Amino acid sequence: MLKHTLASLVFVLLLTSSTIASELRIFFVDVEGGAATLIVTPAGESLLIDCGNPGKRDAERIHKVATEKAGLKAIDHLFITHWHLDHYGGAERLRALMPIHHFWDRGIPESFPEDAKNFPMLIEAYKAAGGDKSKTLKAGDEVPLKQLEGAPKVKLSILSASGQVVKDKPGAPENPIAKQHQPRPEDPSDNAKSLGFLLQFGDWKFLDLGDLTWNVEYKLVHPTDKIGKIDVYQTTHHGLEISNNPVVINTVEPRVAIFNNGSKKGCHPQVTGTLRRVPGLEAIFQVHRNVNAGPGENTEPSFIANEGEDCSAETVVVRVGKDAKTYSVQAGKNKAKDFKTR
Repeated sequence: MLKHTLASLVFVLLLTSSTIASELRIFFVDVEGGAATLIVTPAGESLLIDCGNPGKRDAERIHKVATEKAGLKAIDHLFITHWHLDHYGGAERLRALMPIHHFWDRGIPESFPEDAKNFPMLIEAYKAAGGDKSKTLKAGDEVPLKQLEGAPKVKLSILSASGQVVKDKPGAPENPIAKQHQPRPEDPSDNAKSLGFLLQFGDWKFLDLGDLTWNVEYKLVHPTDKIGKIDVYQTTHHGLEISNNPVVINTVEPRVAIFNNGSKKGCHPQVTGTLRRVPGLEAIFQVHRNVNAGPGENTEPSFIANEGEDCSAETVVVRVGKDAKTYSVQAGKNKAKDFKTR
């Protein structure tokens, strides 16, 4: 009887491990309004887009999600979208907690007047963690990823970098929605130089544009649409209204939007309003409830991972099935909601 029970347990564990390995998973880590998006491919390769603020808190939260929820022993690829401290500040501490094999960024500047006080110290820490050997990404690049035999292809494309965007495809039609663009004053900050990513798993698509701002976002859909329709949209720049250009959102028409926001940072009502008007949008998820907004300006409670400022750092998790035809999204301990790939 004991042998039979143990054999059954081993079979269940192997089956569970096999199922997880064939999924694509994305963990939106709560770094309190910074950025940390952890992707685990069906082949088990890990990609971390940004690593939160300096100090122990964010790096330790990422490490906990990576090891306890994702089952990782190392981060294969760390991508830094741009040089604001809430996106790369946690690199040194995270590297002390677990190996990081490859570093990618838009290129390391010699100086950074926007943050002259913190940049010299933090960039040296980033370089010490392995960033001195980082690879520079340009718009139009594709990051080589491992593939799982028999599974749909996984592809990570760089849509934007250093203020430039991927080129229009020859013969592509003009995007009529782009005519609705209302330009804003040029953004001189490093946000406008953010790396932007399109992750594809078979027909399933995920868009993450870092902290890219209004006018550069527009270039991605003008004169032609260089992105295409997507399934999941990580709201740009934590969901701030100086990003999330409606012509982009209305062009890509996400089915699901996810705010990686803090309780008092991001998830602006204007952005929520834009998303709610998108035809075909099925759900909006938030890492945090925006405590500065009313109930009607937040999504429904079951789609919010953390309700209060004093939170337990719950994650939003996306799981894409092994055939990439269906996926689920779960906010914290709430029940997951299922979706079909468009």
